[in-house]
Amino acid sequence: MNPSYLLVLLGVAMVSYSGPLVKVGLNFGANPASIAMMRMALSALILLPIMCVRRKGQSEAPIQSLRRMTVKQWLWSLLASAFLALHYLTWMTSLDATSTFASVALVCTQPLFVAALSGIVLKEKMPKDARLGAVVAVVGALLIGMNSIAGMSGDITGDLLALAGAIMMAGHWLCNRYARRTVEALPFMLLLYTQTALLLALTLPFLGGFKMTWMALLAVAGLAVGCTLLGHSMFTLALGKVSATVVSFALLGEPVGAMLWSMVMFGEIPTPLLFVGGSVTIIGLVLYLMGSMGMLRRRK
Repeated sequence: MNPSYLLVLLGVAMVSYSGPLVKVGLNFGANPASIAMMRMALSALILLPIMCVRRKGQSEAPIQSLRRMTVKQWLWSLLASAFLALHYLTWMTSLDATSTFASVALVCTQPLFVAALSGIVLKEKMPKDARLGAVVAVVGALLIGMNSIAGMSGDITGDLLALAGAIMMAGHWLCNRYARRTVEALPFMLLLYTQTALLLALTLPFLGGFKMTWMALLAVAGLAVGCTLLGHSMFTLALGKVSATVVSFALLGEPVGAMLWSMVMFGEIPTPLLFVGGSVTIIGLVLYLMGSMGMLRRRK
């Protein structure tokens, strides 16, 4: 097997326990804002010394590429950080109200919201071949909502918060398109993580203050090192050898991984309707990506 595909599989394994680890932190007394803030702060602290080192053949340290950013790029990066902060707040709060599988499956619908927002803001129409997948994914999301409304498991408020998290992440990616034009990936990640941590710190007085225990902090460290750095970094490294399509499809394994981790860690067994709804959502996203990628290939 191509080693790059192993990196992708490792990345999926790492990010798939993000939801369960957040729930561990919540169960040990931390609140969503504190978990999100500490996750971003720890990730930035780990990245900082790496960014300050000059690579072989480079005349400047990678972090100095941030100096080439224009004022508009800084503003777009700040907006991207604000959306990322809101994503973490809404999604992590949803994990306190609904099942991990439902929350992760719903937050993974972010590609649909990227397409919707692109249509509104950038006038980019959703490819016709992708529309069936979008409809199927929406049907799956409705089934998850029906499961919560019927009182089988979870709560409709948690489902809506997870969808809000997907919308916030879509806004984050769209702002990134404008912000990261002349900046290397890792320095830009450091900037985003630092700004997001600071914005989340500002929200703490309004969201219950800073609540963190030592056990919750261990879970946050796992989020920062495992999910944020090892997980997402694996995708960054793999993109040098495999297509973005492979990474996009692989990420759809995250809800499945989250469900398996939650079954082992919390004994969360999805109800039949929730399992069907989550599965339909994932199938819809697969069809959506296939339709989108097919349209891109024809344009080439």
